[in-house]
Amino acid sequence: MNFSVGKSKRKHRHGIYRLYAPIYDRFMAPSFADGHSKMYAPLNLKPGNHVLEVGVGTGVSLKHYPAFVKVEAIDYSEPMLVKARKRIEKGEVEADVNIQQMDAHNLEFRDNHFDHSVVAHALAVVADPDVVLMEMKRVTKSQGLIVIVNHYKEKKGIIGGAWNPFRKRLGLGKHVNFKELIEECGLELITEERVNRIDTNSRMLVCQVP
Repeated sequence: MNFSVGKSKRKHRHGIYRLYAPIYDRFMAPSFADGHSKMYAPLNLKPGNHVLEVGVGTGVSLKHYPAFVKVEAIDYSEPMLVKARKRIEKGEVEADVNIQQMDAHNLEFRDNHFDHSVVAHALAVVADPDVVLMEMKRVTKSQGLIVIVNHYKEKKGIIGGAWNPFRKRLGLGKHVNFKELIEECGLELITEERVNRIDTNSRMLVCQVP
């Protein structure tokens, strides 16, 4: 695998999210609600913990953070982040959250900066999941946890293979073997749990930074 951010050529299809932003909370977010509500529990968060959330979107997950943590929430789609900021302004979020527009392939944070990191339903829609996960590993402290929530099947099958190109064009992601990805990135898979009743293939994968 090539983890070089500078040399990797990527095409971001984030224009589609400008169309999704106005309807995301009503039509898409409910199917992800179970995973969003559960993904912070494995972190066993403590007062003062600093967490990175990659692909925060409209911020529907932020209400589940406890008030005593600090969160850096990033996304590449500015229209999505506009809604996330409004959510904070309305007082819907208790934690200390800073929102930034940022490319997850090149995180603008120093090494070992965060206690833990999370990414929900975003790692399959980025151009290079391996680069993003390696960046998350870089900025997360040793022994810290990285929680991945996403639609996941080890084998995509014939139908999945045919549908994959269309999913990518629609910004709905591509097939990613997350267990294989976790291993290749040098992370240890701790637990795997099914989440989201609507999507029977949604999983929460908790891995640890060496």
